[in-house]
Amino acid sequence: MRAKNLILVVSLLCFSFMMAKAQSVQIKNSAGDVLYRGVKNPVSIVNCANDGAPSISNGAKIYSGKVPGFEGQYVVEITDPDIKSVTISVGEASCQFSVLNLPTPTITIGGYRVGDEIPKSVFTKSTKIDAVIGDVSFPFKDVEYTVTQFTYMKEEGGITSAQLVKGNQIPADILADIKKKPSGTKIAFIGIKVSTPAGVRNAPVFTAKLK
Repeated sequence: MRAKNLILVVSLLCFSFMMAKAQSVQIKNSAGDVLYRGVKNPVSIVNCANDGAPSISNGAKIYSGKVPGFEGQYVVEITDPDIKSVTISVGEASCQFSVLNLPTPTITIGGYRVGDEIPKSVFTKSTKIDAVIGDVSFPFKDVEYTVTQFTYMKEEGGITSAQLVKGNQIPADILADIKKKPSGTKIAFIGIKVSTPAGVRNAPVFTAKLK
């Protein structure tokens, strides 16, 4: 009976030691609480000197490296476009992180956004459609978006037609059409596609009123 009790005590002590050791290992995403697709996510792992290299679930990649501007000695890249979370493990310790897409592109023309009143003079200085990240809480400030195509909705004589444009430059004929419209006229760009580090994204329709 004493032998069984001794084995039980030893087992509990061993389990407690393993749990305490696992809890002492800290696995943190240096850029926030979630991991993003399409970027290199910085991860810090401390107190894991004797636990070997970290592993990650769901086919994601984790490797030694540094992301400029952030702490952390590991880099995580999400490779599956559909997974919602990943688990990083080191020895007995593990930590789960949610996985999110990059923020939805915000479309601007000359710094003006959807719903703004845009002076027609802007279309003399700004002849392209830009895509930016409007989420101020997004931690990666060097991520860039580029508009790859859009469709301009042209209305003339009560008839609406669509003009597809490849790239982000507004052609001269569209600029001329915009400049001849009276103040208060609404303009619209639809079907906007944006190139991001995680692939091509559809952006919301851009509408504005001419001032």
